[in-house]
Amino acid sequence: MNEKINNGINWVEKTLQIVEKYKCFTILKAIGLILVIALLIAFLSNPTYVFEKYDEWREKQHTEKLTHRLQHNEKIHILTEKLLYRANADRVLLLELHNGVSNNSGLPFAKCTATYEALQESVAPVSHLYNELNLSLMPFATTLLNDGYWCGNTEELMDIDRALSYKMLGNETAHFCGKLIKGVEKPLAFLFVKFRSVDDTHNCEEVRKIIDDTTLQISLLLELNNEI
Repeated sequence: MNEKINNGINWVEKTLQIVEKYKCFTILKAIGLILVIALLIAFLSNPTYVFEKYDEWREKQHTEKLTHRLQHNEKIHILTEKLLYRANADRVLLLELHNGVSNNSGLPFAKCTATYEALQESVAPVSHLYNELNLSLMPFATTLLNDGYWCGNTEELMDIDRALSYKMLGNETAHFCGKLIKGVEKPLAFLFVKFRSVDDTHNCEEVRKIIDDTTLQISLLLELNNEI
């Protein structure tokens, strides 16, 4: 027992001597250098290991994001279906903003794609017509980004965005409301609430109140999707 104690004391004394001689910072640098060399040797002896681990990490991240997205999909679908009936609309379309291919200067093209659509029974789906839309070819996007909300007859849109107006008229949309969905730091999506026809009781401001309640909930779900 005494021998073990003496050995322990000797080891502590030698450690203190090394610390005193070389200083803690120098020792830590040496340990760090040893670790770097060890990692370099390990990489050179098995260069595919690092890439395999990175691929495994990326696959895990992708799976987690996909699972998270699917969990929120149902909630967003329910919200758009409720909005459809509360606003007495014919179609609700959610277009999420995203980056596309970059130009030669490295600047990404801003685009939007329809990711959710709620329909009345007699209404045909049109989400496939709103795929990878370049926002530079969609002036109405600037209107929503600046004003946040727009409501009116589709023909009134001609002065703002002729192409979008014709597209909607071709989808039997006589009247619609557009709403910007904002995140904490950036815009997330556009919400279109479409009507094949409206009567004298239709009130754009009343519809806006209904839309605002829904978009607040949707923005929270989309924001959570982006954080994963």
